[in-house]
Amino acid sequence: MNNDLVQNIVDIFGNKQIYYNIPDYQRGYEWRDNDVYLLLNDLKKFSRQLSGKYEDVKDKFYCLQHITILKKGMDENMPYYNVVDGQQRLTTMAIILSYFGKGDMMKNKFRYSTREDTGLFLNKEILTRNYWNGRIYGKPKHKDEFYIRMVADKVRDWDEKQDWENTEERKIFIESILLDKTKMIINEVDGNEEQIFANINGAKAELDGGDLMRAILITHSSKEKYKSTKIIDENSVNEFRVKMGMELDCINNWCGQEDVQEFLGQFLSRNSFDKSGFDEKIYPIDNLYRMMYEIHSKKGQNFNFRYFEYGLDIKGNGIEDDNWEMYEELKRIYGFMHDWFDDNEIYHYISYLFSNFKGKITYVETHAEWLNSKNKNEFKEYLKKKISEFLLESYNKEVSKEIAKQELINELRDLSKDWYRNEHLKKILVLQDIIACCDSSRLRLPIRLFSASTQEDIEHIGCQTPNEDDLCNKEKWLAYVDALSSRYEFGIDEKVLNEWRKKLKEDNSLYEATTKEIATGLNKYGLCSIGNLVLLHQGRNRGYRNASFNEKKSLIVNDFYTNKFDIRPYTLKTFASNVTSEWTLKDIETMANKIADNVERFLILS
Repeated sequence: MNNDLVQNIVDIFGNKQIYYNIPDYQRGYEWRDNDVYLLLNDLKKFSRQLSGKYEDVKDKFYCLQHITILKKGMDENMPYYNVVDGQQRLTTMAIILSYFGKGDMMKNKFRYSTREDTGLFLNKEILTRNYWNGRIYGKPKHKDEFYIRMVADKVRDWDEKQDWENTEERKIFIESILLDKTKMIINEVDGNEEQIFANINGAKAELDGGDLMRAILITHSSKEKYKSTKIIDENSVNEFRVKMGMELDCINNWCGQEDVQEFLGQFLSRNSFDKSGFDEKIYPIDNLYRMMYEIHSKKGQNFNFRYFEYGLDIKGNGIEDDNWEMYEELKRIYGFMHDWFDDNEIYHYISYLFSNFKGKITYVETHAEWLNSKNKNEFKEYLKKKISEFLLESYNKEVSKEIAKQELINELRDLSKDWYRNEHLKKILVLQDIIACCDSSRLRLPIRLFSASTQEDIEHIGCQTPNEDDLCNKEKWLAYVDALSSRYEFGIDEKVLNEWRKKLKEDNSLYEATTKEIATGLNKYGLCSIGNLVLLHQGRNRGYRNASFNEKKSLIVNDFYTNKFDIRPYTLKTFASNVTSEWTLKDIETMANKIADNVERFLILS
């Protein structure tokens, strides 16, 4: 039976004989600073609208809408209520009242089934006003604390900016408006709590699919688990629900780590969550629900809460434990995604695949291969085979894979091969980063670097021709030709060098053609071979202005340690490993052979 009662804040919080429990299926606190700012402005506006005699205004009040509560029983000889709906508003009013010195009335009024840290912070720091008394706080320990502190800061900021006419007006705002005229409709209900929650929240646009998933998993799957084991003990069910709530929070927190979010996101299409009712940015665990959908959905089934509403018959056994099976499947997906993320080789191989060949490989087929693999090593071999297959596609259209592999290796070693304009260059260079990271447990490539971005240039390591600003500078070109002989040790025939000098000095009409001839001629000596090329952030590359190799090396090493720019492992290793002040033909040849050796060792032919 439902009973709607309009109660003011004193009625709600003033009864010392009851407390409010936030059940385990409820989402965390997430009011924003702007939300409380608008509320306080509305309350002040309402306050100044009240005028006249008490008899004229006694029935006027500011309504904060419904809260729905369900009496659960006794705890320490004190009745308590589960807050089925309205915990956000209750918590916000608790923060506001605490700031204005009314926290004592709410002492021990809030408890949390699973989020104990939230209750502790609210009771120990907010209700006591410790938070506003000059204490210095570090980084928030959890999401709830982050938003509670955000709102608490805004309440103080709002109060300090008010043009109170006098202290009496502020006192009236607290005693009359906040405590008396601010009211809620208390909807005390009986019946099935799970169904009540679903009815109230199922159609709310602001509730994420993750909220609803949490509710049905905690309420339904726990019952199914204990039903299957013939245990009908309510205390055991409730204890297990608390455990489930903690497990779901743990999974969501892991998914919410920035690097984990980026890792999970690469397996799904950009529009995966459009019009679904799920928002992975708010509830990162939604990524796992989407993966569950990808694995198990059939043609014609849409990704939304309705897909999961009645559970999933994962085992196909027809037993009424579909919600429990769905919960176990969620934990299984979480488990192996955690494995993929933590294993250094799997992390790098699979991220390289999905960053560079996403249109050619799917999450579903990769998951299927994971299930079919006998162990992690077999799965790693599969990933390397897929990388090899995609890298060699353009080489093996008319020849065997072995011949195609050898053709690629030969081109990597060939100093006359122009890799600067090769469509495969960036993928090959990024692969060097992958190999370097897998050879060292200390290196781990962030997701953004698994493919060459638009923020990166292809950089010549050394021996680059004069830059664009110097294209018409004859002296620069002559100095460069001299350096080819004296510094870079390219082994270019002196007759060729003399011919270039002669043309530069004497034939102004053919000046542009001569410089192009020099640049083209140098290709066969390795200028544009892969051994002379790296990927470098534009911010650094375009600031070089044809700096010497030694200057480049110093800047790159400094950028790496200061995190000024993203410096790739292979780029850093290439510059840092050379102890000389010049980058010569010998160095180019050495690096080209190293790349070829790395690729040859890495590629696996199926």
